Amino acid sequence: MPTAFAWLVRGMLWMVGIGLVVLLIVSGLTVPLDNALYDLHARYWRYTPDDRVVIVAIDPKSLDEIGRFPWPRSVHAQLIDRLTTDGVRGIGMDVTMSTPSDDPANDLLVAAAMHRNGKVVLPAFAEAVNLGGPLQEALPVPAIAQSAAALGQVDVAKDSDERVRGAYLKAGLGSAYWPSLALALLQLGHDAPTTLPGLHDPLHNDASPYLWMRDNYVLLRYAGPLGTFGSLSYTDVLNNRVPANLLKDRWVLVGAIAEGLGDILQTPQSPMPGVEYQANVLESLERGLLVTPLDFLHQLALSAALLAVPLLLYGLPGVGRNWALPVASMLLVVAACFALLRGAYLWWPPSSCLVVILVEFAAWQLLTRDRHSNLAP
Repeated sequence: MPTAFAWLVRGMLWMVGIGLVVLLIVSGLTVPLDNALYDLHARYWRYTPDDRVVIVAIDPKSLDEIGRFPWPRSVHAQLIDRLTTDGVRGIGMDVTMSTPSDDPANDLLVAAAMHRNGKVVLPAFAEAVNLGGPLQEALPVPAIAQSAAALGQVDVAKDSDERVRGAYLKAGLGSAYWPSLALALLQLGHDAPTTLPGLHDPLHNDASPYLWMRDNYVLLRYAGPLGTFGSLSYTDVLNNRVPANLLKDRWVLVGAIAEGLGDILQTPQSPMPGVEYQANVLESLERGLLVTPLDFLHQLALSAALLAVPLLLYGLPGVGRNWALPVASMLLVVAACFALLRGAYLWWPPSSCLVVILVEFAAWQLLTRDRHSNLAP
């Protein structure tokens, strides 16, 4: 059995290990490893979306038939009326309408079409009007905003490597008061979860009113690569070339997929246009498939528990002193990570714990070897 000295050394190594975990988490040194692990797992954790979310795409075919984008807003008015006739569940327009039209009558036409539908959500976002100037919210022009059923922010959660793994369910200038476009749609249909998932912003409302604040950060379980969601050509829907049963009682997202229009986002699955990213958020939110990252304290508590395992077992009867123990401990860490992810939709980044287990074992081997060599005659 281990001596009192051995237990003392183990306790010291455990506390040092916790300190190293804190440093690794705070510094972000292991974030690339965690992201790579999440991305690898995400490729094998896809799902088949149902047919409740449909993309009406501003695609090359639509540009050929309707003309160069942006189109007169009277065209969007006709589309909204067509979707209303087909009995869609709600419409999310991932199309900016923050500046007045050259012809004010077009703004009135699209506003009237939105009013007739009653369930159209328009985008809100922040931008700097002048280079280096303060952020301002870009909202639809008043004539249109008054007829929209809701506004939803379309902020994109890019990581430091420019990949988009998650989404913010709330965001806004000064405080996170705008729901995401997907959340705003579900709230219209009373299909939104009563308690929102996601990692909370520790600043809450204490920040500057001129900063864009985000809250309820979630990781996405992408359905698949580009083209996984059903897509209908804007011009086909507009010209009644799509059977009504493909649209009835569906959530419809309208946005650009044609090259050169809108952002192309780099996701763990594949590059995809913003409207398909919004479809992933909507589907995941409705079906409860969003993943919540653990906050700092929960990451640290779980790491501390798992760091103790190899130190408690090392040297006990039947437990060898070779590398089998740290390897088994690391496999336990990875298993715990994926059990939380798949079973509870919680993401615990395990890389810091894995690194420290290796450091602990190497240090323990060194300490015990030196002690035995000092005791040798």
